[in-house]
Amino acid sequence: MVEGEQLADLVIKHGSIRLLATAGLTCWLGYGIWLAVYRLYLSPIAHFPGPRLAALTGWYEAYFDLVEKGGGQFPFEIRRMHEKYGPIVRINPDELHVDDPEYYDVLYSTNKAYDKLKRFQHRFSIPEATFSTVKAEEHKTRRSALAPFFSKAKVRSQAASVQALMDRISEKLEREYTGKQRPVNIQDVWSALSADAIMDIVFANSMNLYDYPDFRSPFTTAVNSVAVYCHITLHFGFLLSIINNLPDWLAMRVFPPFIPVIQFRWEMERQIADVLANRKQGIKESGRKTVFSEMVASELPQHELHPQRLLQEAQSLIGAGFETTAWSLTIGTFHILDNPLVLAQLKAELEEAMPDPQCILPLGDLEKLPYLTAVSKEILRIAFGGVERLPRIDRTGIMTYGQWTIPPGTPVSMDQYHMHTNEGIFPEPSIFRPERWLGDPKGPDGVKPLTNYLTTFGRGTRMCLGLNLAHAEIFIGLATLFRRHDLELFETTRRDVDFHTEYLKAAPWPGSKGVRVVVK
Repeated sequence: MVEGEQLADLVIKHGSIRLLATAGLTCWLGYGIWLAVYRLYLSPIAHFPGPRLAALTGWYEAYFDLVEKGGGQFPFEIRRMHEKYGPIVRINPDELHVDDPEYYDVLYSTNKAYDKLKRFQHRFSIPEATFSTVKAEEHKTRRSALAPFFSKAKVRSQAASVQALMDRISEKLEREYTGKQRPVNIQDVWSALSADAIMDIVFANSMNLYDYPDFRSPFTTAVNSVAVYCHITLHFGFLLSIINNLPDWLAMRVFPPFIPVIQFRWEMERQIADVLANRKQGIKESGRKTVFSEMVASELPQHELHPQRLLQEAQSLIGAGFETTAWSLTIGTFHILDNPLVLAQLKAELEEAMPDPQCILPLGDLEKLPYLTAVSKEILRIAFGGVERLPRIDRTGIMTYGQWTIPPGTPVSMDQYHMHTNEGIFPEPSIFRPERWLGDPKGPDGVKPLTNYLTTFGRGTRMCLGLNLAHAEIFIGLATLFRRHDLELFETTRRDVDFHTEYLKAAPWPGSKGVRVVVK
């Protein structure tokens, strides 16, 4: 009798479990159907053109970010969308993208502060950094504390330090590479310059990265590796949560690819700890102000100054402050060396302006050299800077594009890739042609300067903080390198610099060994 009752109880329990599972599956399917109907027919942006599959699911974007040709292909897919559907397209269930150069100053206006896309906030584990801040009001507060240290005047005052760094790099090239047919990856050279320059501004602590063998330091290698995981952490954010909740030793053992990322965080933790403990004797003796010494002494609210937020700000400033600049200089070096006429004209101008190669002109005078200026602009155009789209959100008001009305809260984006390869603005955009910038050129309307369409550093209230420092590094770096040294490419082709994969920057094909040169 007891066994019969137990059997009956088991049948009832099993039936209840099956019933609950069936109900759960039905609810899940029902929700999926409702979500599909909403996104395709009821969403406020359902009437915008674009692929139906992109409107239906975010996995469409994930496929191009992670799978197609090894990932990083979504910018090219967005271009195909525009070719088929027109200048405004729906690229995923929630977001619109515009390809119209004349709309750039509208979307990235200095007169209107927009929010940033929230799902981009956590993918680098720095959600409290100014770069990642979503709300416009909070971003304004954080940016205002940083901006004075990256002003044109501030960077001009630091130009001598940048030149001193470049002088030491030049001395090493002369001592260890000249006439020895010993190739060097020029990206490592430029990374050493850019990383030390930003570290000097942020922490008054140049790390002398050029001293490492072949200019290849663990620090720059760590930062360069972070961007490679940007799509994985965007679509699978739980991996970051797992890593962040593990002890570092275990995280490095379980997720070896993230070892450089963790090591980069360690270095930033050490720097921030020094600032908070006021143990930077060099700063105390010289009285020199840095970004973080001033932030700690400022009137910012205390919640803005807790160590974790300062750490995230440091990771953001250092990471963003050198990686794209170093890559732009790398691409520029290739194109100069790959175009004999460009190389000859640049060297002729530098030799005339600086008869003594050891006496490089001050930054302000370098910026007056017309061909060097044209070369620097063409580098910024063809290298793009960051190529990832930049979504902006008007939380409370509508935006318009032509006859289209964009509902409040809708992310709208544009990007440098579409801007800088627009044939109506830049004829033959794949050709490196500094001459297009000579003689005060105008845009298609004959009125706006051509520089209006050079958007390497973005525009508006979230424009890149480091543009003045990047300009200084480009002018000083190119002037010093090409005035003092004769270089030639070593087993390097156009394929090693052309845009193949989007990892925030425009990365080359995955088999590239980098841009290698020998010093003749």
